[in-house]
Amino acid sequence: MSDKVELIAAAQINAFGGVSPGIEFKANFGFKTATRASDGDYSLTLKHKHDPNKLVVNVTRNNVLNGDIQASLPNGETVQINNFEDTDTGSGPLDTPFFITVYLVRD
Repeated sequence: MSDKVELIAAAQINAFGGVSPGIEFKANFGFKTATRASDGDYSLTLKHKHDPNKLVVNVTRNNVLNGDIQASLPNGETVQINNFEDTDTGSGPLDTPFFITVYLVRD
């Protein structure tokens, strides 16, 4: 038996705060929706639900600022993204554009 890895979703996301905070797809494959809850806190919904133990997520910030970006899978349909700035005074939530890919490992 061999494993197969399949790309099931990929997107370029523009997340922004300020007067009109929000999130938009600049490019999208495999995601149904993307929402912004607060600064640096985003939720993306896949078009189809999968076993979360068989999903691999990669997320990369699309800017030159220092900081961390994290992805988690609370279920097999939602990807939670949290983005933080890294400054001399500490770190906190930050809106920033990012790239995301989701792979499914099949048996």
